[in-house]
Amino acid sequence: MGYRRSMNLPGRLTRTTVGDLLGELHRAGASGVLELVEGSGNRAGRAHRVFFTAGLIDDVETDRAHPPLGELLLREGALEYPQLSVLLRRLVLEPRRRAGEILVAERLANEALVQAALRWQLRARLEAVFRLTDGQVRFHVRRSRERKEAPQMLTPREFLHGRRRARSDGGSRATGMARELEEKRAAYRLLGVEPYADAASIRQAYRRLAAEHHPDRHPGAAPEKLRELVQTFTRLTAAYQLVARD
Repeated sequence: MGYRRSMNLPGRLTRTTVGDLLGELHRAGASGVLELVEGSGNRAGRAHRVFFTAGLIDDVETDRAHPPLGELLLREGALEYPQLSVLLRRLVLEPRRRAGEILVAERLANEALVQAALRWQLRARLEAVFRLTDGQVRFHVRRSRERKEAPQMLTPREFLHGRRRARSDGGSRATGMARELEEKRAAYRLLGVEPYADAASIRQAYRRLAAEHHPDRHPGAAPEKLRELVQTFTRLTAAYQLVARD
């Protein structure tokens, strides 16, 4: 069941773009889940989901790398490096707790700021989905599920304005694939492993580098050094997330 037949969504992403799919679902006022399933290479079967309510996006699930909550707050100047260090430490000690919950409980940020950051993060996850160039397209009725932190719904301007459409695709698909390949190469270089390294080697390299650059390992670091450590630790984590799931 769902909207696919009435909206005539194509079965593969190669015949359209993510922007066109989101536009069609918005115009139809759809409530459900757009599922994009990668169908080739070593990521075959990986699913990415965009959740709609009355044509608006209210959640995105993807395993593609996107900025963590603490980094987003840091970028916006809403979190200082010592506070981010506290958040990272709590996440290591209590991995099942959500970053937003820790930020509020530790009085590192108020509820309104956390909600704003969750909205930024939702947009970042959607940006990661826009990098997909191929995969099966599915749409189905939304099933009831436990809600996570609930940012406000994204407006059409946020997920449609300026997006690439199939009618003006040109050579951008090949460009997108080349960009993604270069991002992965850069991630391998940062971790100091070869592209053909196995999962255990990648994990070992990440843990070694993460331990070396974690801010908690340098309690007496000057503010400038602490800033550098946090930036490096964040880049290492993003690189690991990008290649570890391949």
